[in-house]
Amino acid sequence: MRWKRIASLLLAVLLAGSAVGCVGADGEIYGEKEVLEYVDTLCQEPYELLDSELIQQTPDNMEYHFRTTDRGLEFKANSYLSPIIIDASTTPFYTKEISCDYLWAVQELYYDEAAAKIAASSCCHPDTGWLYLTSFSQIDAVVDAILAADKVYLPEQEYNGLQFMRENPLMRVHLVWYPSQEAAQQNKTWVNITDLPVNGQNERQGLYDRIANLYAQLCVDKKIDDLQVPQNYLAGKHRSWLDQIELDGAKMEYADQDNPYNPYGLTTDDYLYSWYNEEEKSYMMVSDIGFYSDGSSMPLIIREYVRALGGQYSLRAEEDRFFSSWTIGQNHWEMESVYEDGIQSVTLTRNGKRIPLQYLTTEEDHNVKASFCIGLTADQFCSLFDLRYEVDEENGKILFFSKK
Repeated sequence: MRWKRIASLLLAVLLAGSAVGCVGADGEIYGEKEVLEYVDTLCQEPYELLDSELIQQTPDNMEYHFRTTDRGLEFKANSYLSPIIIDASTTPFYTKEISCDYLWAVQELYYDEAAAKIAASSCCHPDTGWLYLTSFSQIDAVVDAILAADKVYLPEQEYNGLQFMRENPLMRVHLVWYPSQEAAQQNKTWVNITDLPVNGQNERQGLYDRIANLYAQLCVDKKIDDLQVPQNYLAGKHRSWLDQIELDGAKMEYADQDNPYNPYGLTTDDYLYSWYNEEEKSYMMVSDIGFYSDGSSMPLIIREYVRALGGQYSLRAEEDRFFSSWTIGQNHWEMESVYEDGIQSVTLTRNGKRIPLQYLTTEEDHNVKASFCIGLTADQFCSLFDLRYEVDEENGKILFFSKK
């Protein structure tokens, strides 16, 4: 029942209270020393503490008022108790917190003027405030708008420097593509391109090239229809995502939900795609590592291919070590993986001979998606089953074939 779950969570909070610093509503808040130390991490320009006042009691909230000495910029910080919420329910426990609105105060100095520069662009959507393109030729107008807003923010370097501005953009302006001016007016059927930071440091050619390359990639991906993109921006680009996989002419479905290792259905169909990795210069495939647990489902991607190829597959576990093996025709593969708070190792043999396996984890490439999967180049994926492959970028397919 729900109340039992809440009670158990409250007990967990009580037991962990000393570690996380949770207190009751009458608990103490951080003092002036800790507040000034926190403000020092945010405000690099000289400032003075004007006063402080207790604006709320039980739970306490002490507000401190500051002013910078060179330009008279006023801001505040608060030391307070923040309620702990569990399962959308308020608990009687709090944590000590400090907040400061210095960054907001700085950005307030420039925001309205910079926003007006964006709004004045012929490529600014009046309802959303987005910048938009309907053709490649409009990129210059978008660059002009961002550089105009950048110029507004530039004086802040006198007080906080370029690194602060780079890490704290004044705003991020959303950029989209519409298939026509009419579609833009109706604000529908758009393609998201990127968010452009206003940080006082954009350079014209670099900004232009960034937008142009993103635009060209979306054209290659067939999300933008524009025949006027210069060839130098299209050259060398690959379709970033292939959502169809075929094996010996048959479409792979990844639809087998049979899971003999726990009572939950498989998540295999979440991995029915191939993507292009620029660093590897290759299309990539997701593979499982034979991991399973009584408390979770897992993909069995390798098993999908083994069964499709008429082979036999088996899987067993010994604590944190997982052993999968499969046979296709006269050839036999064995995979051993170690999974403990993430993948520690994966080794593969074919007919007793080690196959070097270079793989990416989800931390290295988010397209891998799961901590119990690995990303393999298409070539390495083929080595799991003695396959060869071709890519049909025009139709968004990767095609695997049995070696004859």
